[in-house]
Amino acid sequence: MGHGRTMRAVVAVAIASCVLAACGDDGEPESASPTGDSTCTEGRVGGEVTMGSLSQVTGLDPVVNLGLGGTGANEVIALYDTLVRYDPETDEFVPVVAESLKPDEDFAEWTLKLREGVTFGNGDALTAEQVRDSFARHQDPANRSAAHRESLAVTEMEIVDPLTLVFHLDEPWSRFPTLLADLPGMVTNGSVVERQGENFNTAPTGGGVGPYEVQTFTPGEKLVLKAKDDWWGGPVCIRTLRFVVITGSQATYDAFKNDDIQLAFLRAPDVIAQAEDDGVQGLSTIDNAGSTIILNTAEGPAADPLVRRALAAAMDPEVINQRAYGGAGLPGTALINEQSILYDGLAGPEPDADRAADLVERAKAAGWDGRLKMPCQNSPEGNNVCLAMKAMAEAAGMSVTIEQMAPQDFISTVLVDRSFDIASWSMPLSEAEPAVRLSAAVGTGGGLNPGGYSNAEMDAALAALRAAPDAADRRQALAGIQEIWNETLPSLVIAANENFIAISDAVKGVRLSQNSQIYFDSAYVDD
Repeated sequence: MGHGRTMRAVVAVAIASCVLAACGDDGEPESASPTGDSTCTEGRVGGEVTMGSLSQVTGLDPVVNLGLGGTGANEVIALYDTLVRYDPETDEFVPVVAESLKPDEDFAEWTLKLREGVTFGNGDALTAEQVRDSFARHQDPANRSAAHRESLAVTEMEIVDPLTLVFHLDEPWSRFPTLLADLPGMVTNGSVVERQGENFNTAPTGGGVGPYEVQTFTPGEKLVLKAKDDWWGGPVCIRTLRFVVITGSQATYDAFKNDDIQLAFLRAPDVIAQAEDDGVQGLSTIDNAGSTIILNTAEGPAADPLVRRALAAAMDPEVINQRAYGGAGLPGTALINEQSILYDGLAGPEPDADRAADLVERAKAAGWDGRLKMPCQNSPEGNNVCLAMKAMAEAAGMSVTIEQMAPQDFISTVLVDRSFDIASWSMPLSEAEPAVRLSAAVGTGGGLNPGGYSNAEMDAALAALRAAPDAADRRQALAGIQEIWNETLPSLVIAANENFIAISDAVKGVRLSQNSQIYFDSAYVDD
């Protein structure tokens, strides 16, 4: 049984036996982990760890960071921590910086109680006012936060006392804690943000309550973090924490096997299979819709629904899986993969090469020249996926121009410049709460919606998903979203992804959250 399948089985049992629990006052429960049940203590202080990340961190300011474990979230969690954490083994949100987080009976008001004695790196005390102001930065459209759209669910933040804040929501949201386990839950010190200005994104020293500060950050090259000597949470065992990017999962795994790195973020299914065969320990999650083809629906050829339907018919996930991953992936066109605990039973669009060719001819007859511009990440996996996409599109009569570029340039081209027609992308839908990434990716004004898709019916369906009180209702809401998706094609799903974080036997106490995010605050090196 694969790593991801094991994790999904555990979570399925947890969901079947419990409803979302509010974070209580009893502290965070211990949970079993491949990295050991024990935690950092004074006697375990010492050691250095290097992690091979999936891609370069976009920035160290939570309003700039993309918020996924593979795209920089693990780096910023080490600097800021989060108010709560998602525990995938219990399907609950547990306190981290918060002491408790409790809803009213309608899930429309959530009361946050902060721990006493929490301080930022510059010595300032963490207060409810700081949390309010930090959260408001994600609501400011000028910051273009990846969590902007969902942060607007909060209509008022009421300060009750220095350590208590009440979030008033526009409508019920039973999984609201997922937002405080993500970017908006990484509290930034307002005075440090103001003093640093634009430099805060690369030099946020003193601005977070997490266990680490930045020692060296060269964007696009390396990030080195140093442990705080006086962290409010206790001793920080791993004294130096490095994040590096080695192009391609195979090269990253090879570096892990050579002990050049002690953790490796792996996404390529064939490489994950190698790690499994080698008996490597680690943490696994599934990203529903983890591999997608994003379509620029705002301008260019893909703004034409006829072209989008042609692309949907042309792209065969099984072919991409064979050519790019040797058949080891989780291909499929549905938003929710059939192995997911949230699978709703509905399928995505069916590939049909003959239909694709017919649709292309019809689009050309209406004036399209058949050309598409496709930026592509210059990595082994990225190149293989792009070449498979190009081959299938051109078999249907399209002409695709590939522009290879470094991962950081690729993200900028797609997410910032929006200079593309189609692109291989990721819309990872966490089983903790798929509404957040869905809303960001296809909701009107979503922070991760470079395709410019906007549809009032979809926005209403997303609101229904957010309000769903339990797993059964979430599955029903997702079925409604799938129907609208098949009709309007905001983008194309080609696979779910298993993310596997390989961890050296010597590294203990790493904890997992949503979106493949991990925490090093309790970790240590066991020599």
